[in-house]
Amino acid sequence: MASIRSSEHRGIAQTHNWGTMTVNIAFKTPDALVFATDGLATLMDVDGAGSETFLSSMENVEKLVLLSNDGPERDDTWAPLLAMFNGVGSIGNGSVATDLRTIDRQQPRLQAETVADYTKRIALALEERALSSLQTLPRPFHLILAGFDTISGTIRPSIYAVQWRIDGGDPMIYGVLETPGVGGAVSHQYGAHYAGVTEAVARFVEGYDPALPEQLGVMLAGMGNDAPPGLLEQLAQDARRIGGGAPLSNVDAAALAQRYAYLIVRGLFDRPQTAELSQHFSLQSAIDYCVFLAQCAYARETLSPTRKGPPRVGSTLQVAYVAAGERPIKLAGIRLGLRVHGYLPGATGT
Repeated sequence: MASIRSSEHRGIAQTHNWGTMTVNIAFKTPDALVFATDGLATLMDVDGAGSETFLSSMENVEKLVLLSNDGPERDDTWAPLLAMFNGVGSIGNGSVATDLRTIDRQQPRLQAETVADYTKRIALALEERALSSLQTLPRPFHLILAGFDTISGTIRPSIYAVQWRIDGGDPMIYGVLETPGVGGAVSHQYGAHYAGVTEAVARFVEGYDPALPEQLGVMLAGMGNDAPPGLLEQLAQDARRIGGGAPLSNVDAAALAQRYAYLIVRGLFDRPQTAELSQHFSLQSAIDYCVFLAQCAYARETLSPTRKGPPRVGSTLQVAYVAAGERPIKLAGIRLGLRVHGYLPGATGT
């Protein structure tokens, strides 16, 4: 949910937030990186208790930025990146897009700096600006950065994500579509990564909602000692009450419930590994796929009869890509919408 937040009224904790539950889609191939995100924002009124009221919507909000790329002073020592965000849309002065450009122009990424190091640097700079303006880190916030690294003469694409922690600690920074290996080695995966409003995207790509295993685990095992028990814990407690022999302690019952919740979730949702085909995608195929996934999220948010509240995805789709050794390119905006134009009476479909 991206929000542009005004200063608080004196003595009244009240704000007007530009908010969007944006869909962010990234696609990674060995040769190129593609980003796509929508441009819809909503104006929300937030009272002192944190309750939000929808006021209006705004289109064409910039959420995809090209970094270390613009300006007449650019030279070949700079290393370009793509950036997009969802969650908070402002950290006090202008939009997050403006802050990203300002920080990047002051200290652009150089060829010798890895995407990971640049991500850490810009995350800390954003945090410092937010704390100086708002005295807090507004949430939710999610930033995604991508570019190419040259390691031991090999050019590698990298995607990193940043989230501010709930407890106000250091930003959580992690690599996307990669698995750490022994001795600092990284195993790269290729394909789509999505964040924000992704229920429809996940169901299409993966065949199920990835949040379901966690939801099922909570339902079966509960949330811990101070929360209502899960179904399996209740079953263990019932067995202790009505069964013979020594009764189970609460700790043992909870541990048994957690163990069987894990076994049930693993049995229900573990999927076999499939062959990695995304690394063979052409750039155009990756772009087309990102656009399609964004359309999936748009259709779920805008056309579903079960949706409640204002749409969280819409307006003009922003798409950009960067190929190895090239400057990033922003494509013409694509209007999000699904319409059937025209009707032929008497058509049989044969």
